[in-house]
Order: sequence, then structure tokens, then C-alpha cells
Amino acid sequence: MAMTTKNDEHKFFNPNLNTLEPYVPGKQINDSEYLKLNTNENPFGPSPRVKETIVKFLENSASLLRLYPEPESDSLREVIAERFAIKSDQVFIGNGSDEVLSLCFLTFFAGRGCLTFPELTYSFYPSIAKLFKIPFSTFQIKEDFRLDLANIDPDSKSVIFPNPNAITGIALSIDEIDRFVRENPDKLIIIDEAYADFSKGSCIRLINSYSNILVIQTFSKSRGMAGLRVGFCFGRKPLIDGLRTVKNSFNSYPVDTLATLAAISATNDDLWFENNIENIVKTRSYFSQELKKIGFRVLPSSANFVLVTHPSLEADILRDHLFKNKILVRHFPETRVSNWLRITIGKREDCDLLLSVLKQKILRAN
Repeated sequence: MAMTTKNDEHKFFNPNLNTLEPYVPGKQINDSEYLKLNTNENPFGPSPRVKETIVKFLENSASLLRLYPEPESDSLREVIAERFAIKSDQVFIGNGSDEVLSLCFLTFFAGRGCLTFPELTYSFYPSIAKLFKIPFSTFQIKEDFRLDLANIDPDSKSVIFPNPNAITGIALSIDEIDRFVRENPDKLIIIDEAYADFSKGSCIRLINSYSNILVIQTFSKSRGMAGLRVGFCFGRKPLIDGLRTVKNSFNSYPVDTLATLAAISATNDDLWFENNIENIVKTRSYFSQELKKIGFRVLPSSANFVLVTHPSLEADILRDHLFKNKILVRHFPETRVSNWLRITIGKREDCDLLLSVLKQKILRAN
């Protein structure tokens, strides 16, 4: 029998994989003793209607799981369109916002020249750009970590950035984005609004004013459904049709039946949604103030997390100390934030526990 060398199978790979650095998600530990404040999941979970809907379906209609789901998630598109007062043909549904992002990169960025995004942002962007061989550049952010749209290369063909930004939590005003979209009619501009529900506004209304903007949102954060993978996108019908064409060339049925039903129930529960957002925003304010009291610098956040640094304790030491106490937070290697920690806003008691552990460390250091 012929023997193969250790890496002989690599000859079958796409050569692009030789230099590809995949996106690294936050640590997932299947141990209920750990407090997860590292991946910006919603501490309150989904609306109770989600569980009720799934249980009812499984009890009464489980046999329908033998059928493929709706290829375009039409029932969910209709509900989302009504919720945001737009037309259903302006809505695209995908298997989480990361899939929607991937399809956007293929549909609009590949083969169109240089894409640009912030130097400090969601690290999925450079990974997927390299995978699809999309040339890209980054634009600098200001000293206060705000995005500086004036720094964007005028020759770039497309722009994508999160609002609020994915690492810092800092948001631009809708007026700033409106002006940028209006002044750059030949650039396609994608706003990644994974965290927008925790801020003061959304760019969704801009799709009716401009033909060069797409807005992406998710059910993973504010709706507490990260485990069901549903994301969606808003834009003019021709842009949405383009996404559907590419999607149907890969996966005609990306969103399963249970996820679709759950997303409909979550969208329709406005009271739960509003209370959930209010609780997280209030806890964010409280947590930020308490962190400042023990010496942390806290960036102003419009998301469900805060980015913090301490003047006398290095971030990796604090991260390791928290981990020893079974608390997970996120530490990024990028130079601008290598001494910062990103901490998800949990329940009030979660934040108090983390604060007590940090206080112990600071007292010992002093």
C-alpha cells in the first residue's frame, strides 16, 4: 500500500488556503459553571413565544419536517417587511448574518475592484475577502476610536463597516452615514447593524432614499437567537434579487423551518423585545460606571458590550484571572486594542460577579 506524507492531502486544496487566516470565533465552553461574557450573546435568551412556537409545531406538525423549508423564507420576509414598514422584496433572509455577509461579498465585492473597511472591526471581513480573492484596504480610525469616513480611499469601489462597530461599540450617527452614502453614489455601502438595536437608530430608512446601500441585521443579539442562525438584509429590490441569485447557486434552502417560525414569533413580540433592550442598556450604563470607579477606561458603547482597559493591569493578565474564576471575556490581538478587553453585558448579577473578581485582582496588585 502506498504511503502518504503527513501533508500530502494538501495538494488537493485550493492554493488560496495556503495563506488564508480563518476567522477565529470567541471561545465556546460547554460548561454551565462558566459565565460567558465573550461572544455578545443575549443573557435573557429569546422571547418566550419562540419556545411556545417550537413546542407547538413539534407536538402538532413535526411530520412537516420531512419537507424542505421555504426557499426564500417568504413568511418571515413578510413579517419583517411589515415590522419595518418596507416591501417584502426589499428583504433578504439568510442562515445568520455571517452567511448574508458572505453572499454580499460574492455578489457585490468580487470582481469589482477594491473593497475598504475599518482597520479595527469585525475580523470576519478580511477572512472572507481573502477567501474570495477580493482586494481590500483598510481606513484608519480616530484616536478616540470613532470611525473616520473621511479617511476612506476615494478610489475604493465598495465600503463595509459595522454600526455600532464590532470591537469598540462606538456608533456613528445616522445623519453621518446618510451624508456619506449620498456623497458616494458610485460606491456600494453595506452597514452591518448586528448591534444597532442597542443604539439610537438604524439605517434601514435610507434604503428608500438611495440605491447604493444595504443594511444587515441579525436575530442573534437583540432577539437572543444565536443558536438558530437567522440573519437578514435590507436594500433596493435589484440588490436583493442579486443576492437571491447567488444564494440559489449555493443553497436554495438556507433557513430551516423551525428557525423561520421562531424568527416570526420573535419579531412579533415587541413588548418582550423592548423590555429586553431596556434592561441591557440600563445594565450597560451601570456596569460602565462601576468599571470606571475601579480605574478602568471604558469606551462609550452603543452595543451590548463594552471595551475597557486598565492603566496598571495588562489585559491578558485580567483575562486569565477572570478565566481562572470561570468568567470568559474577549481579548483581541490587534495592536490598537491589545491591552483592552471586550466584555458582554450580561444580567445585573453577572456584571456584579465580574466586578467583584476584578476588584479582588486590583486590590492584590496594589
